[in-house]
Amino acid sequence: MKYSFGVLKPDCIKLNLVDRAIELVCSRGLRIIFSKKVMLKPIDVEFLYSRCRQLSFFENLLKFMTSGEIMVYITESTDSNCAIRTLNSVTGHTNPVEAKPDTLRSMGKNVCENIAHSTADEQTFWSEVRYFLTKEEIKTLRLES
Repeated sequence: MKYSFGVLKPDCIKLNLVDRAIELVCSRGLRIIFSKKVMLKPIDVEFLYSRCRQLSFFENLLKFMTSGEIMVYITESTDSNCAIRTLNSVTGHTNPVEAKPDTLRSMGKNVCENIAHSTADEQTFWSEVRYFLTKEEIKTLRLES
């Protein structure tokens, strides 16, 4: 797939790591074609992390993700590589301790405060885009399915 969706979490913004994160993303053959900062409500976190609702750290994740602005963004692959796989690779392992150097999450603190989120697959991409972007923003981007 040509596109991917990502989130820079409140810790990334509070620690002034947005420029470094963008640099890492773009260094892997991706171009950011859309971004905006938003404040999440609990319902937004429940949508984004629905697979984590039953996990022990979900309440901490909920508090953390609503503690400050996040930046949602869409990338486009500048080569023939799959943007979702590429963004997942640059995002890195969920646990910062296990994340490879020069990945977004290698700058994180723990499983909740791990700088970034990236979409898992094409179906999730479209679901997250439709949730976080307005119809007008999607129309303006002219995203190809």
